[in-house]
Amino acid sequence: MNCYFCTVNNKPFIYLAPLEGSTEIEFRNVFAKHFNGIDAAVAPFVSLTHHEANERRRSWDIPIAAKQQMKTIPQFMGRNIIDFRHLVNWIKDRGYEEINWNLGCPVKRVIRRGRGCGMLKYPDEIIFFLDEVFNNNEIKFSIKTRLGLEEADEYFKLLEIYNQYPIKEIILHPRTGEQSYRGEVMLSYFEEFLRLSKNEIVYNGDINTVDEYLKIKKMFPSVSRIMIGRGLLKDPFLAENIKGIHTKSNFRMQRFSDFHDELFNVLEIEFREKSELLGRMKGYWHYFSHLFKNRDEVFKIISRSENLDEYLQIVQRII
Repeated sequence: MNCYFCTVNNKPFIYLAPLEGSTEIEFRNVFAKHFNGIDAAVAPFVSLTHHEANERRRSWDIPIAAKQQMKTIPQFMGRNIIDFRHLVNWIKDRGYEEINWNLGCPVKRVIRRGRGCGMLKYPDEIIFFLDEVFNNNEIKFSIKTRLGLEEADEYFKLLEIYNQYPIKEIILHPRTGEQSYRGEVMLSYFEEFLRLSKNEIVYNGDINTVDEYLKIKKMFPSVSRIMIGRGLLKDPFLAENIKGIHTKSNFRMQRFSDFHDELFNVLEIEFREKSELLGRMKGYWHYFSHLFKNRDEVFKIISRSENLDEYLQIVQRII
């Protein structure tokens, strides 16, 4: 990778958020080759079963850690403790030292199944699961969560629960599940959560620019870890810029172009159907278009492409 930037500032520790359909291993590995600033990633979740599973028949799509170009933490969703034990053994054999529990996904179909944010309305179930986890825990355990499912005030009961356990860290998105990603993040509630927590807190939510990061840093100077998801897809340079790494303007688009082309080539091998590859790349441009001043027009033109040849021609013309 060509060095077009200045010295790295080691703070803050930045996580790449798990975004299903966007930040799988292919994306993470290509991103790590072309951009700096990310210290670790939490992978999109794998699911536990609702029943006792035979370990010999159970497997998850989790590549060995050595194949990851950036440090990656597997994430799971569900609460079957037997399957959880199988999963822990599975990932330890593949070289991982930490696992993350998804209690933050706001997708309605997930909530209806009592998973992700849907789990937050069952505090007794959370206690039961965490008791089982920490009764015989052989791996670092972190949680990604929200203030609550329906009301932000639910955070207090959740915090009482979390404070009972030696959780490695809690990644908090200061919205409710019902808010999904709408409305303002509730920073006053984050402040209370941070003040009362006995575990380390990672800030997650609406960091799309350096100024938005600086606002969070000013309000919460004790927070040294942040998680960014959509902001990094909109601006792949964001983590670098937060850490004081700046690319000369005449190299920015070349770096993005190199990244895009390699991502396309890697996914072309992954997707057998051309229509699936085209759909995935169009999905990325929902975010990539933010790099351009006329982003609405850019996304509109790309979304109208009907085949891969047309898509590549349009992208080349835009870049």
